[in-house]
Amino acid sequence: MPAFVVKPDELTALNYLPADHPHPRQVSWINRATDQELKPSTVDMLLRTLFLDIASPSVVRLHRSAGLRASFWNERDRDRFAKVFATAREQVASTERYLVTAVFDGREEAELAVGELKAAGVPERSIALLWRANQFIDTEVEWPEGHSKLSVFGATAGGGVAGAILGIAILAVPGVGPIAAAGSIVASAFASVAAASGALGATGGAIARMLTDHDVDGVSAAYYQQQIQRGKIFVSVDTRIAEGQHDTARQIMRQFGGRGARGA
Repeated sequence: MPAFVVKPDELTALNYLPADHPHPRQVSWINRATDQELKPSTVDMLLRTLFLDIASPSVVRLHRSAGLRASFWNERDRDRFAKVFATAREQVASTERYLVTAVFDGREEAELAVGELKAAGVPERSIALLWRANQFIDTEVEWPEGHSKLSVFGATAGGGVAGAILGIAILAVPGVGPIAAAGSIVASAFASVAAASGALGATGGAIARMLTDHDVDGVSAAYYQQQIQRGKIFVSVDTRIAEGQHDTARQIMRQFGGRGARGA
């Protein structure tokens, strides 16, 4: 059967294919050099490490040699798929050129990075933050009459990362709990959670949904969702607004410990 092979670092483009693209008859993970299918244990290793910053030589070799082989009914479908996939790759490249994203291990690092971004002239409206609300507001305690967890959190967060940018939203994400969103992601966050709440139930997929609505590609969004659920803080800069500051934003994020979905 005619086949088309997608490299691991090209997987993101699959999220940008049109709905009517030719669908393969079969898909399988292969070693591109030998055209042999990978063992299930090898595929498991590949998928678990695909978007992690792991320097193991064996994992690096696996990433470089693996491929997702899509087999089609005929050459016409294969060639049509190759054409729309090339367009999808261009879309990914365009997105990656304007959106700088990273996760930070803790609140202090994220605060310092956002502060430095603003000091470097990066407009506030180009910056977005997303993080899991701290355990303080998850704790079941009695509150004085007229107060709630969210109102107390809002009052005490002004000096921290939540106060770094105006426009803070606290969202109840299915299967995850309270999520705080700030900056340019807020507008899409409400719609994303509302849509995901009905469609996804308690799966927690609403975080990835709001990130993809924020123009983070689908594969990276899945990685960032995992990190946010583990307590990391997501920060992004939209360089369509912060024109000419892509490299500055990336350098500042790296300087303060920010890591991208692919370890960048």
